[in-house]
Amino acid sequence: MYNRLDVICFAKSLQIPFFPFTFSRKAAFHVMQLFHKNSAPNGTALHLALSLVQQINWRRVFYLLCIFGVIYALCFQWQLLVSLGLGQDNIQAMTYGLIPAVGVVTLSLALYWKHLSLSAILPNAFIGISWIVTGPVLSYNTLLNGSTVYLNNIYDIYVGLYGFAILFCLSMALRLYVRPKIGAAIMMVVQFLSLFVILLQWGYFYMYHSSITTSGALIIFQTGPAETLEYLHSLGFFNLVICTLVILAIPAIFYFCQVRQKPLPKTTLSVKLLPILSLFIILPSLGALGEEIFPQCFPIRTFLDTHDYMERSALYAKNHTSKYNALQAVQLNPAEYPNTVIVVIGESETRTLMNAYNPNHVPNTPWLTAAKEDPHFTLFTNAYSCVWYTVPVLEHALTEANFYNDKQFNQSISIIDMAKKAGYKTYWFSNQGSVGVADTPITLVANTADVSEWVDRDLKEATYDGSLLQFLSKVNPNEKNFVVLHIMGSHIEYRNRYPAEFQVFNDGKINQEADFDNTVLYTDWILQQIYDYAKENLHLDAMIYFSDHGSDPDIARQPDGASFKVLHIPMFCYLSDGYLARNPEIAQVVKAHKDMYFTNDLEYEFICGILNMQSPNYDPSMSIASPSWKMQRKDLVTRFGKTSLMEDTEY
Repeated sequence: MYNRLDVICFAKSLQIPFFPFTFSRKAAFHVMQLFHKNSAPNGTALHLALSLVQQINWRRVFYLLCIFGVIYALCFQWQLLVSLGLGQDNIQAMTYGLIPAVGVVTLSLALYWKHLSLSAILPNAFIGISWIVTGPVLSYNTLLNGSTVYLNNIYDIYVGLYGFAILFCLSMALRLYVRPKIGAAIMMVVQFLSLFVILLQWGYFYMYHSSITTSGALIIFQTGPAETLEYLHSLGFFNLVICTLVILAIPAIFYFCQVRQKPLPKTTLSVKLLPILSLFIILPSLGALGEEIFPQCFPIRTFLDTHDYMERSALYAKNHTSKYNALQAVQLNPAEYPNTVIVVIGESETRTLMNAYNPNHVPNTPWLTAAKEDPHFTLFTNAYSCVWYTVPVLEHALTEANFYNDKQFNQSISIIDMAKKAGYKTYWFSNQGSVGVADTPITLVANTADVSEWVDRDLKEATYDGSLLQFLSKVNPNEKNFVVLHIMGSHIEYRNRYPAEFQVFNDGKINQEADFDNTVLYTDWILQQIYDYAKENLHLDAMIYFSDHGSDPDIARQPDGASFKVLHIPMFCYLSDGYLARNPEIAQVVKAHKDMYFTNDLEYEFICGILNMQSPNYDPSMSIASPSWKMQRKDLVTRFGKTSLMEDTEY
């Protein structure tokens, strides 16, 4: 049997001042007795369980559950209010994603329940709420312009929730281990740094009435000390005083709130157990923020994308100037009259889900289905994407780098370079982002065009592809033009890619088969508008369309791989009467090769073939528009050059 001292020690160990349990010495003594009763084991376990249940502070449990429910409901509703065009997958991800985020907030409060105070909660809650509110409000306010159809602000909410838990647990731990003034000073610095990005956003919004855009981020990155001082001077005395007061007042308030809190009682158990329990909150929260969440919130995503853009831009520009100056290229049989060549880059369109390719599919391509009967059009039936997502595809499709040679993107000539050497005035019009991890390589090529414009360059939020049509009026019909149009096409979320009048197909499901068919229908209409306008107004000489990759409506996103279904892409070419007269051999070869197998990392070669270029930087044997084309199905590869097309059993 244990002696009385053992019982007292055990009782003290159960006097835990946190969580929804509080054991008295009497209860502890009762538990000890249960361990030494000679009753049956089952009975002992039952008595022990009942004793433990009796000691739970059910009122505290109820309060904590209420706190969880209220925070969860408020954050869920807030996300719906400050976002646009959320799909079913977004809402489902948010439904489950908020559980751990709100959970760590509730657990952090439960851990220090007996020592909660306004001065302990309010500074950290203020920072957390600032993250939850600032990015979503400013981005929503900036983007709510009638053309933005998709905006997901959930990441800022996650940052606010996880951030509160981290800061609160850290501030309480400092009260336990560090002298009040030193702990307050440390916490003041940490809290101010946590709030700095928020202050920067509000300051930017105050000055420019906009959330921080890529243009703003570029200015911030490129501003030196002298320019900063000059800018501060330009703010005026009143604004400068306000900024100074805010910067001084906020840390002072943080320090005051921390220093006025009483140190936590240093019991043996709290000193040993509290750090472990706090780490179980802090470390997973830091892991969640650092891995996926923090880099995606406003304006961190903009800063990271801008920094990446600046680095890549410097490297590409350095290589491009010398490469372009050394480029030797001439166009054979050029037109002696003004004409326009158009290349349209599609997005996420799958040929097997298009009526023009699959007559058994719903009629989602009325224009292309009719146009393919026109002898001026050639529909390629066996085109494949080289990768299942945009950036690596277009890095290779737009340049001489491909998965059959050893050339690198930053060292390669682009199709814009070739068109310039052929004497075309080059244009790039895009409805996709201009600066971002997913856009930077494409933008670097686009910016070498004589004219490059984006529907919404700074904000990178989706608008309908019809907005691109306005740019065609900027092309001079009396010049020789090479125009690239980059559309949103069938990019997820499908429901956000077409106007309401194009919702012809409806199976009651959001962002699945019917909505995908509607995106294809809308793209078909966009292609028709481009073709009709160019033919009537721009002396259209040739028009090429291909999709970067396909999409499977049954599997929305595939970051780590893709079935062959997603690699089946549409591709067609239109050649005018004038072109046929100048280049009859190319026209015959294109028709003869319409059923040949092809991967779109060879688009550069195909377009060079259509332009009838002659250059050391163009290999006709890899151009499906050349009689020298040598590639067979067995020679072609996809999935970053690792998979032979012979493995396609889904065809």
